[in-house]
Formats: sequence, structure tokens, C-alpha cells
Amino acid sequence: MKRIIFTVLISILFFQCRIFKPSSLDPSEDIGSLQALLRLLALADAFNTQSQSVLFMKFTDSNGAPYANGVIEYSVLNEADENGVATSPYGESGNVQIYTATLDTSGRTFLFFSERGIANVSLKNASNTFIGTASFRLYNGITKQLFSIYKQTGNAQYILEDLANYRNRLATGTTLTSLGSANGRQFIYLEVQSNFNGTNNFTTTGYIASSADGEYYDQITKIDGVSLSRNSTTETVLKLSVPMFNGSDYVFFLSAETRNYPALTFLSNKNFYVQFSASLPPASATAIEKTLPNLHRFFESDDKTWYYPALSLGSGKYLGTPLLSGVPRPLIIQLDSDTTPDLVGDFSCSVATPDVSLVAYQLITHLGVNYLQCPVTFGSTFVSKSIKIPELTTNQVTFDALSPTTFDSPIFPVQDQLVAILFTSPNFFGTTFPKGSYANSNPIIPKNSSQISGFNTSIGGSASRLRTVKSSNSNHYFLLSNAPNFFSPTIEIYRSNDNLTSVTQIPSLPSLYSTGITNPEQLQSANGKLNYSYAISAGIGIGSLPVYLNYSTRDDGTWESLPKLIKIK
Repeated sequence: MKRIIFTVLISILFFQCRIFKPSSLDPSEDIGSLQALLRLLALADAFNTQSQSVLFMKFTDSNGAPYANGVIEYSVLNEADENGVATSPYGESGNVQIYTATLDTSGRTFLFFSERGIANVSLKNASNTFIGTASFRLYNGITKQLFSIYKQTGNAQYILEDLANYRNRLATGTTLTSLGSANGRQFIYLEVQSNFNGTNNFTTTGYIASSADGEYYDQITKIDGVSLSRNSTTETVLKLSVPMFNGSDYVFFLSAETRNYPALTFLSNKNFYVQFSASLPPASATAIEKTLPNLHRFFESDDKTWYYPALSLGSGKYLGTPLLSGVPRPLIIQLDSDTTPDLVGDFSCSVATPDVSLVAYQLITHLGVNYLQCPVTFGSTFVSKSIKIPELTTNQVTFDALSPTTFDSPIFPVQDQLVAILFTSPNFFGTTFPKGSYANSNPIIPKNSSQISGFNTSIGGSASRLRTVKSSNSNHYFLLSNAPNFFSPTIEIYRSNDNLTSVTQIPSLPSLYSTGITNPEQLQSANGKLNYSYAISAGIGIGSLPVYLNYSTRDDGTWESLPKLIKIK
């Protein structure tokens, strides 16, 4: 816009410079045309459906007492209003109607703006008595640091808790899926409606976004090559694996699944992968169809994509876990080859009890060599196959808990150590296992004598309660769940920051402005802290819109008092 205005001004000044009077500003005159152009550009900037701002605000009286259960009315004044454009619920006409929001007991609420201009907010108390107003400017690129209220009235304080400014409608989709972490970055998947013709008639576009801290997502890649849509009888959705990093690129396995709507019963799918540079992520990447053995399907009729292991093994090899007749079937996959060794059929790995077996597929690095760990049996010993990469030679490794102690979890690699949770009635405890003999022929590795103290778990369920370990800056977070598939789980989280000598249980997930966890990848670690990402909905008077939020722990392991809005570039 600035370039257009600058070009017009230069053209007038250098090629048609003349003295004029204010009375000369006739629409037919050159300067009148410039004025009309400026108004047109202002209108285009004022209503930009490709951007949105979400504000998290608190409303109190002058003494700081919240206006609990009060009501907010808000709208944006801009060129659309000055030109008499009729309002509509979501701006279909080019002008958005007034929205309302009810304050919670703390006087807080979320406000949504998809227009640019002067925002006007009106505050009433719980008795519907008018209190005051506030006005502030909204523009593309606004941040919390740049926000300011330039006019306000009444006995009120208008406090901005947080602000997120989105482009490309990335905050309007109801799909926000936490995918996991790779290469020090954590990933989410978003679907955004790209062609809306009705509740059951639209197309969507998928995006992968990544962040270094869980709050600011500054790398966004659109997924091309798949068509996602819904009509009155069917819909096609995209499911993604956890992210994998092969040393230079990120790789994801994808399933484009077509199913009946609204019954959501499986009809068909196509298997894909997407790969793009980690150092220079592109604006878009094309999903490439991947041939798998007959009837093997990624994530068939199952949204728990994190439940099935996916690992970059090195030397162009990956662990992927499609389903065969509804049963997990781990494969070693190469992107440039249709040869896919079957870990169950070819290596005698186990998936007999998926709740226990699937989490045991881990990548262990010893003396610079990668080994894929896959489970064989559990008990007082954990027997695993160690598959050397890239040769695919196997070695049986037996970890011994020393009876009557039994394994409650498989072996997890943590900070170059091998860790498991063990059980001796009635107590759980953590321990490490030495790695020195790992590469020996068929080694039996007894546990170290020292324990990782502090695992005072009381949750039920069955092995393995330990579902994942998230680490950064020598802080390790152990996530225990009584439900491996995370259906209404009870969870406990333990932190170790003393080189795995002990753990301390951190407080339960915060419930304020939150929702129940459904996916362990919603929890990630960055900069030594744990963060929790999720989406909720907030009302606008005529419906609701999604809000993307992230809680983070403090240095002492307790949760911050309020979540932050997730920011997407």
C-alpha cells in the first residue's frame, strides 16, 4: 500500500505539479482522484479478512475490583462504516456486526477482531448498568507491546493481559493439533477453511507451524498436494505423525482419510509423506504419495497419531507405524524405496499389547551408532531387539530389574542414559541402566544400584504408565498416565533437574481458561520449562470462535498463573 501511495504522489509532484485551492478538490480533479484512492486503500486495510486479532482483557473498577459477570459490547469503526456498508455476523458483507462477551468472575474475557480501524468497547456490570467505554487502534502487526488505549471513560480499568495478531486466517480454524518436537522446535497442525459455502460445504487448507518456545510460531508451511473438504455426505481430513528430523529436513507421515459424514466411518485413505528443509522452511511443501504394503494405512479411523511411533533412524531410514486391519504394524520405511521391512514379521518385535508395546519403540544412540529398540517381552526383565542402523542387523538386549522387581515401563533414552520406572510392591521408583555393554552380543544389563527417588505415583492403569519424557536444558519431565490413549486420563508429571538423581512432582495441569488434555504431545519442553498447548472456544454473542493458548511453568516447576495466547506469524 505504501508503495502505491508513494508512486502516486511522486507522479503528481513531478509530472503534474500545480497550485490548487481547497475548492479544487472535485472528484473529477487529479487531487480528488488521489483522495478517492487513499480512501479506497484505507477501506481495503480496514477490512482485511486475511488477518485477525485476539485480545485477552480484564475489566475492573478504579480500585482493581473485577466487574465479575459483566458484559462487553465491541466493534470496529472504519471506512466500511463511513461508507454505509451493512453489517453481517462474520463480515460477509464487508462489515462485521457488534459482538458481545460475558466477563468471568475475574473480569476477564477474549475479544475477536477481523477488521482494522478504531475499536470501541462498551462495559456494563452484571446488573446491565453502563460503566464506561474504551477506544484503541487496531492495525496489521499490532502486538501487546505496541497496544495502547487512547480514550476511555467511566470508573474502569481496561487491562490487556495478552494479544495475538494473526495473518492468513490462521486463528479461525477449529483444528489445532499438537504434533510433538524435533530439532529443538515444537510443531502444531492447523486446518483453515479456504472456500466456505455452508456448514457442510467447504474446503480447507492444512498448515504445519513450528516454534522454539511454544508461544511464538514463526515458521509456517502450507501443505500442498492433498484436497481436504466436507460435503453433506463425506469429508476428507488429514492426520499427521509426530515430526521427524533427519539432520537436515523435517519429515512427517500423513494420511488423507475420506469418511462418511456425519457418521465419520472410514471409507478410504491415501498414504503420504511431506519433507522440507529445517534451516529454510518453505512457504509450502507438497505431500508425496507413499506406497506401503497392501492394506497398510497410516492412522486408519484413529486420531491418536502420536500413539503410533514414528522415528528418524538415520541413513535415510524411518520407523513408521501404519495399521493393518486395525492392528499397528511398525515398518522400516525409506522415502525413495518401496522396500519396507516389517518389524513384527521380519524381526519378531512385539505389538501384542499395544498400550505397552508401542511406547517401547525408541531410538538409542551408543558410541555414535543408532539402534532401534523394539520390545519382545516384559516382566522382571525387559527383553528387546536392538536393530543396528543402517545394516539392520539384530542383537537381543535384556535389561534385568532383579526379581521380584518388575518393569512398569520400557527403557527410555534420557540425557544419554537409559531410564525405566520399576515396581516393587507397593512402590514405584525410577532407575538407570548402564550402557557400556549395550553393543555386546546378547548382553544382560542389570539395573544400577542407585534409584531415581521421588516417583510417589498413585495413579491406576496398567503398564506402561510412563508415556513420554520431555527434556530441555538438563530438565527432564516424566509424563505418567493411567490411560495410554489419553481418553479422559489421570496424569502425573515429575521433573528431574539433578542429573536424574531424583524427581519432584509438579502441580496438576492448570484448569483456568483450559481444557482436559487429550494428547501427550500437548506437553513439550523448551528452555528448561514445560509448556502446555491447547485450544478453547470463547463466545461472541452469536456463536463462538477458537482461542489458541499456551501455559508454561516457572523456574521452580509451578505453572504460571495465566496462559499466553499462541502467536502465529
